Amino acid sequence: MMVDQNDEQLESNSIVVSQIVDDVSLDTHSYLGNSEDDNSQDIQSNLLTQDISPSSPDTREISTALALFRHRHRLSKSCINDLCDLLRSFGVANVPSDFRSIEKILIKNQENTLQSRKYIICSKCGNKGTSLSKCVDIKCESQSGFVSTPTTICTFKLLPQVTSILDRHNVMPEPDITNTNISDVQYGYARRNVIFRERMIDSKKNIVTMLLNSDGIALKKFSHSIWLTCMVINELPRAIRFNIGNVIICSISMGGNKPKKNQFQSFIKYWVFELQQLELGFHISPPNLHGHFIKVHAYLIAAALDKPAQALLMNLNDPTGYYSCVRCTIQGKGLEYS
Repeated sequence: MMVDQNDEQLESNSIVVSQIVDDVSLDTHSYLGNSEDDNSQDIQSNLLTQDISPSSPDTREISTALALFRHRHRLSKSCINDLCDLLRSFGVANVPSDFRSIEKILIKNQENTLQSRKYIICSKCGNKGTSLSKCVDIKCESQSGFVSTPTTICTFKLLPQVTSILDRHNVMPEPDITNTNISDVQYGYARRNVIFRERMIDSKKNIVTMLLNSDGIALKKFSHSIWLTCMVINELPRAIRFNIGNVIICSISMGGNKPKKNQFQSFIKYWVFELQQLELGFHISPPNLHGHFIKVHAYLIAAALDKPAQALLMNLNDPTGYYSCVRCTIQGKGLEYS
């Protein structure tokens, strides 16, 4: 049997399947241990004494076992495909056709917290489309085909991500905002101001705050630019606050160049509207509430940005141009070229 060398590498889809499988507490995991014979003998003896005929495993149980087997022994996808063929040739029922089918079965019905919209931006006319090969506007020069790589922008729903993070962590005790020693963003002026203002309206209001970051990187080797905007929840402990599983993704831009201001501003409005909705409140059920729900209000209080990112998000002139300061109206010297 020929095995493709590319299949020997663990790809991102495999990681997703492994994470799902690790969370499934099935008896199929017992066969991966060192006491398979003892377990099988115990099961057989119990079945004989109880006079119950064992039922054949369904497709999902077999898929879980095969995914565990691959994850344990770091097998290739081609190997799992051949193993599926072998099991079917021996007459085993409910065996998936190949590894791709296993992925679909395990990922099916899993909650997707990254709900996104995807747009392709034409570099000539700035039109939004869905094609990576040409512009949808018949009057555009790129209607016959893009000359350069177009910009792809994905925006993500914020509420599913925020609730997913808060549902995984216990309700944190309210920090002492009277503490004048600012050792964390939770004790800063911006959060104190929000707490004071909102508690004047409702003294029992549950409040969480968020910090935004936006930055990009140019991959010169591949002639691509990636721009990411994300947020973190300040009330999480600092040790886990910036873990990848606790980061809220607002938008991702990919293309041949950095996104233009007018293009980026047209997409900011999507998650700005969601931020306004989060301020109105939503319900969560943290583990330490044992199934009870509480209403929480989320506020974006600050952003950590460098000058190019600040100009992009706030629609300012570039930092090398005139009138590029966010605090004053002094013209400045700009950047002179000889």
